[in-house]
Amino acid sequence: MLESIVVSLYRNRGKQRRALRSPFLLAVAAAVLGFFGFTQLDAPVSRIALLALPTFTPTVTATRSFTRAPLPTYTPTHTALATRTPTLAPTSTLVPTSAPTETPLPTATSLSVEPSPTVEPTPSRREARVPILMYHHVGDLPADADAVRKSLTVSQAHFEEQMKFLADQGYTTIHIAELVNHLQTGAPLPEKPVVLTFDDGYDDSYFNVFPTLQDFGFRGTFFIIGAPTNYGSPGYLRWEQLVEMYENGMEMGAHSLTHRFNLGAARPATQETEIRQGHQLMVDHLPNWTPIFSYPSGSYDQTTLELLQELGYIAAVTTKQGALQTNAELLELRRIRIRGEWTMAQFLYWFNYFSQEKG
Repeated sequence: MLESIVVSLYRNRGKQRRALRSPFLLAVAAAVLGFFGFTQLDAPVSRIALLALPTFTPTVTATRSFTRAPLPTYTPTHTALATRTPTLAPTSTLVPTSAPTETPLPTATSLSVEPSPTVEPTPSRREARVPILMYHHVGDLPADADAVRKSLTVSQAHFEEQMKFLADQGYTTIHIAELVNHLQTGAPLPEKPVVLTFDDGYDDSYFNVFPTLQDFGFRGTFFIIGAPTNYGSPGYLRWEQLVEMYENGMEMGAHSLTHRFNLGAARPATQETEIRQGHQLMVDHLPNWTPIFSYPSGSYDQTTLELLQELGYIAAVTTKQGALQTNAELLELRRIRIRGEWTMAQFLYWFNYFSQEKG
């Protein structure tokens, strides 16, 4: 009877699995029906078969799911690098508290002192046509004067005539230091400047030149050979005379220690002696002396220039003829050599030629 019921259910519910016809399955079905009772006979046979199988509920979530801890968020800390404190040596007590701050260079607008309107910024090259006259002896010729001494000596009468010409033409004497200041900074010069230089430090500079310059209200520049002055050699200035002139507005410069060597042909050791020792004598005897130099016989080389720069010389004069001066050659200023054999007409010709027409 059970078999007929199962067959009937099979027919009524459509296609079922044929496996249910096996005696084993029939026995299982009977056991199930007995367990649940006949009140479940109206359920589909496929559900009954499924209920008969063991129930398996996968716990995928319970076995595979896990909670991942969030990754730490990385935020670049640039300020930590800037404030890192270096490890100093045990003996050092300096601990920087902040990043070093670079002090900006001053600019034209940041300076509190405004430049003088009369001073221009130094250009790459500044020129000035300023005649620098070169004298040696002024006075009478000795009886045994040779051709060299005659050429180096301007008579007192001719010298006074030349000074009168400069005064009448409105020339103003200036120091070499003033010329240098003009070439370096653009500081104004008189309308018609002129420089009067006297080489070798002869005593006629004190007895003849110095009073004549004072009579005309002029100033001069005197280049001193150190050893003859220091030893009191006849015919040369004494230190007390030189100091008197210096204190009365005359400019002083060095002219080597002995004037025995052409520096451009001398060994470096000789140049060291001639320049350094002559320089020291000037420093020892003249307070607040401004170093300027005249090359003996106009001779010099690169060693000479480097020594002068090392010792702080602001300018040097040569025997190169001309009146055009530049800030690029402050240690090679040009001069006009005044010769003793010139007449006044020759003096005027060469003075005008170099100071107005030629370099």
